Amino acid sequence: MPISLAAVKLQKNPSTRCRPRWADWILLSSLLLWVLSLGGCDRDSYLRPFGYDRASLLKRNTPQDDELLAIGCVNLLLQGRYEEIESHLAPSMKNTEIRDTLSRMASLFPSKPISIKTVDASIVRSRDSSSTSITLEYEFARGWLLAQFVIQTREGVKTINGFHVTPISESVEVMNEFTLANKGLSQYAGLCLAILVLSFDLYAFVLCIRAKMGRKKWGWLILISIGAFRLTLNWTTGQWFFTPLAIQGPPVMMYCSLYGPWMVHIVVPLGAIAFLLRRRTLAAKVAASPIQSPAVP
Repeated sequence: MPISLAAVKLQKNPSTRCRPRWADWILLSSLLLWVLSLGGCDRDSYLRPFGYDRASLLKRNTPQDDELLAIGCVNLLLQGRYEEIESHLAPSMKNTEIRDTLSRMASLFPSKPISIKTVDASIVRSRDSSSTSITLEYEFARGWLLAQFVIQTREGVKTINGFHVTPISESVEVMNEFTLANKGLSQYAGLCLAILVLSFDLYAFVLCIRAKMGRKKWGWLILISIGAFRLTLNWTTGQWFFTPLAIQGPPVMMYCSLYGPWMVHIVVPLGAIAFLLRRRTLAAKVAASPIQSPAVP
């Protein structure tokens, strides 16, 4: 019995077309956020290819004379030499209670520190002066302590405008690492919001790539990648901050300083919302536009 092959025209069933599923986008967004936060476990891994670690890079960008002044003031505090500390203080900090304040600060140091490490340093320069903020971490056998200084330099004279001592239960490095364990409702809600916003934006971005819109597609792709009205979540403390006059791209970002907390930035994806509201209209305009053939001479 002869067997023949006939060409059969397959028709696409509209009900079986592949469409992006929200579960896929949410999973993809979760993976992206996880990849972005991998440095929370070992941030030094980002710096090793450049020959640095956090300690060496921070030391390179910290004014050494200001760091030495801060460490020297703490040493004077531990030795009870309060008069020498007062000589470095700004006039606004000197009052009748300054001795008692320094004495209470000295009592917070339980013993001789095991190690001293600079965990934060920043400098703000103006026309005739500069202001350096330095945070020192002191490690003891049963705890840690932060000593924070604000040092102003004007015409070569250094003045301490701020001096604070704060005991902490664990090191700054451990405190500010990215982890899902032992977090509160604020952090988990922020993480869910970030995943939803990123999923929504990726969904709109892929739809725009697949849409037939002509040259307008590139402009819409840029708009989809931008949002406004920023919410910022401090992952360590769970605090939220709102910045209404802010534009950001992409709509979800995570960043941290060398030893600081992870910050999650989330904005309203206005570009993605506008595209999804207008994509059918845009596609219809392209389909309705006449195709002009080149004139034959």
